[in-house]
Amino acid sequence: MNVSEIDVITPKSVLECLEILAKNRGEYRLIAGGTDAVVRMKDGHFRPSVWINSKDLHSLSFIKQVENEIQIGPLCTHTELIRSPLIREKADLIVEAARQVGATQIQNMGTIGGNVGTASPAGDLIPTLYVLSARIELSSLNGKRVIPVEEFFLGPGKTDMKPNEMITKIIITPQTENELGIFEKLGPRKSQAISIVNVACSLQMDANRKCLGGKIAFGSVGPTVIRARKCESMLTLANLDEEMIENIGEMAWKEVMPISDIRASAGYRRDMAKALLKRGLFRLMKRWEER
Repeated sequence: MNVSEIDVITPKSVLECLEILAKNRGEYRLIAGGTDAVVRMKDGHFRPSVWINSKDLHSLSFIKQVENEIQIGPLCTHTELIRSPLIREKADLIVEAARQVGATQIQNMGTIGGNVGTASPAGDLIPTLYVLSARIELSSLNGKRVIPVEEFFLGPGKTDMKPNEMITKIIITPQTENELGIFEKLGPRKSQAISIVNVACSLQMDANRKCLGGKIAFGSVGPTVIRARKCESMLTLANLDEEMIENIGEMAWKEVMPISDIRASAGYRRDMAKALLKRGLFRLMKRWEER
């Protein structure tokens, strides 16, 4: 079957899209930018009977702050995330991650909803959503439900989203004035390839270099993104000097659960998880001191 032989439906409203999904028994699949889906289809990994093209659902492209949360529409592209003053000010690690998603053409086409819905353990934006306490809004004709991002992902390519549901909103917690975030990625070629390992980290700091709390999430080292809770528990034990960062890096080596595949061995991924976290923490400390 050629790509051109697959039917495509293009709904003009979210309601029309939900009506189509209400009849879904696994034959339909949503597509946004198509930067990942089309590649998978050409490789023979996934061929739905019908694609539902969501690109005309302009009401699902937004970035706004509502009280103490930031709401992002699933059709926001990586370029829109990078250029958003709100995201740059209050969720800077999303900007860092979006800048490393493929080339400019991919950033212009790929969407945050597609990155989440694909549920790849190596998805670059996903670890940032973990450390920003994201929630995913899922809608169907029966109503809406909101679930924490850590409950949304069930395994590689698997989510808690039902066949009759679609992502309609991604909700994140904005960073506070004393909070900094970073994203680090290791890939075969800079900004052009799927991650071998990636890590997102967000820390709340005081004026004396003391960490008041933080979150760390690794991608591509397990069946889903991994929250490094043991590493997180060490962040507040002492000032984040060179010795402490080295100890946290050692804990990261033990905490991740990578496998060996065609791109890297499990041992190499462990070493790189440790190295990326250490580099990220040193970078965060430098940025804090420069404030």
